[in-house]
Amino acid sequence: MDEERIKQAVLSVIERTDFAGQVARAVQSTNAAADSHLPSPPARGDGGEGKAQKLLTRIVLGDILDDTILGARPQDRTFPLRLLFSELGTLLTHEGDEGPKGHAADLAFTFASGINFFFRAAMDAESKLRVGFEVSRQLYLLAHDARLDPEVVAKAAPLLATMMTTELERLRFETVDHAKVFDSSVHERTTDSDPTGSRILRPASFLCRVATNNAVKAKAQVVT
Repeated sequence: MDEERIKQAVLSVIERTDFAGQVARAVQSTNAAADSHLPSPPARGDGGEGKAQKLLTRIVLGDILDDTILGARPQDRTFPLRLLFSELGTLLTHEGDEGPKGHAADLAFTFASGINFFFRAAMDAESKLRVGFEVSRQLYLLAHDARLDPEVVAKAAPLLATMMTTELERLRFETVDHAKVFDSSVHERTTDSDPTGSRILRPASFLCRVATNNAVKAKAQVVT
């Protein structure tokens, strides 16, 4: 993985969706103990391996996360987020594989590239909203296609929404994972949904509200 590939992944998301993408905090090596912190592996030989590991750490935002996430334990509120990004790191190691694992790795890379763009790039408020919304869409696409643990995703998504909200001006992201019935005032069906269905099968994005009056700025996409 190199920086040029990150740029290309972000551009591909923009071209396909007219949005950008992102990835937010928290990752740890899958083999690390539950109470350990993300290591910084030393470079070997000509330094290529060490540089690659450093880049991977940056891709999953390991360089900007705080200890409440990186060092979260099972009893901590942020532990689901740590689990989610640990899984993200695992999926990224299958880059170049064929079949389902390779597909999941591609989705993980797109999500990670997008979340990096969201947290690292300077942009105006409207663009930040659009980027963040698309990142949330990529999260649920990854969760579904890579068959991530639904319980982990449901617990981690609100934490991710809260973190992403810190980057917004006068807006906030919310999750709709708890919703079971379609409500046109806050939900929008995805293109592959049953247009007459009222039962929500799964969420497909965050909801965005105006912080001061709770008005809906961007409806949450759902699959019915």
